[in-house]
Amino acid sequence: MSDNRSAPRTVELITKCMKEVSQELGMMTADDPRLATALTEYSQLMQVRRAVKFASTPVVEQYMDELAREMATLKPGDPGRAEIVKEIMRLTAH
Repeated sequence: MSDNRSAPRTVELITKCMKEVSQELGMMTADDPRLATALTEYSQLMQVRRAVKFASTPVVEQYMDELAREMATLKPGDPGRAEIVKEIMRLTAH
């Protein structure tokens, strides 16, 4: 069962992922072929972080927390992160 701390924990995990991506971005040059992908991932993570704050039910909060935990185990640029972002955004769509 979800509690009131679930959303803040999820936001922290997503913020951790954002920091990882921003560190990678800081090491890239303007002509790095990975730049567009990293920028897209960072943008998606920002959207997800906002969406998590408005989770509608405890069940959705719990599922998003599980997804965020899974995302935190993946490296920046991993295609699995993009799939998790899509799933979280789907959960928050009305």
